[in-house]
Amino acid sequence: MPTSAAKKAQRKGLLVLLVIVGVAAVLVAPPALAGGFTVPVAKVVFGERTGSLVATSANTTVQAMTAYEYDFSVRAGGMLRTSDTSVSSSNGNTTITIDLKLTNPSGQTTDLGSTKINGGIGTRTHTAYLSIDQGVRVSGSYVLNVDITASVTVGGILQANLSTAVSTSFTIS
Repeated sequence: MPTSAAKKAQRKGLLVLLVIVGVAAVLVAPPALAGGFTVPVAKVVFGERTGSLVATSANTTVQAMTAYEYDFSVRAGGMLRTSDTSVSSSNGNTTITIDLKLTNPSGQTTDLGSTKINGGIGTRTHTAYLSIDQGVRVSGSYVLNVDITASVTVGGILQANLSTAVSTSFTIS
């Protein structure tokens, strides 16, 4: 029968082993999932103003980052991020739907899903991050099509259903 000291040593050894396995998983998983140590990331920034639903043209930048940066920074924040620039509910409310579709270099289109935003009327900036999770893996030209629809209500009464589109292309080399 093991002594109390032997049991403590076994537990300590097991704890050390679990820590080593955990650290190894954190170090090995991102490059293994990404298929390499670096991944291409396209950052697409566009804006919209509800009420009249005007969209700004999309500005796209592409950069390579480590699989670790992508996993722990970009991926953790989500594919589409929105920030309110000048939004107020005093003029009314809106429900905005943003649909994203990505066409890859071989001409296949992938529906990246849609995002709904509820809030006041005003100006918002949207940033989409596209990388390996969205199918941006191989060299070539990609096209992102963004369809934006908005239902605007004032005083609880529907005033308008509006729609607009933004398109941008970018190249991975």
